[in-house]
Amino acid sequence: MFECVIRNKYIYLYIYICLFHFVVNEEKFILRYNGGEKEWGFSLNLDDEGGREFYNRLQKNKKIEVNFKVDYMFVNFQYNNDTFPSLVKTEPTESINIKPGDILANMKHFFIVTYVPNNNTAYSIYYKIGHVDEFSRPGLNPILNISKYLNLEFVLEEIEKPDATKIAEINKKIIIIIMFIGLSILLILFILFI
Repeated sequence: MFECVIRNKYIYLYIYICLFHFVVNEEKFILRYNGGEKEWGFSLNLDDEGGREFYNRLQKNKKIEVNFKVDYMFVNFQYNNDTFPSLVKTEPTESINIKPGDILANMKHFFIVTYVPNNNTAYSIYYKIGHVDEFSRPGLNPILNISKYLNLEFVLEEIEKPDATKIAEINKKIIIIIMFIGLSILLILFILFI
């Protein structure tokens, strides 16, 4: 039995390496209403100061609850520097086009656009820091009619996934090593029997 283990040590090493889990963390942003009764995925614009700041806060806390006020075109949060300081430190200088689902910020407010009358409207006082996927007025109607205030949770979930690229790289290296050992043995046998 011991001789069998010694002879097959490379096979056992390969199996051990394949069973070793190489994982990579993938981040998923989720906007939740009422503890998960409704959920939307969202993305952040990390090229923007406000998007980076919001991402940093989510990384630190993993979950941020925001009590928005329901307006006609937006759900709106006015910053409270004690509990939720401003995401941006400068006023925007360029106008932007907004559409339903856009997450906007300026020095005083944090918004999510719920409705745009002309389907695409230019505004000049906000930064577009992100976007809520599949976020449209019809999907929000039951929620927006509940009250004048809407409590939403922004959540950062980290999902561990096997890193297929690392496993593939290790497999290539192992195959190269096995081929090198095999060719070395053939070369030795060839030299011995000539």
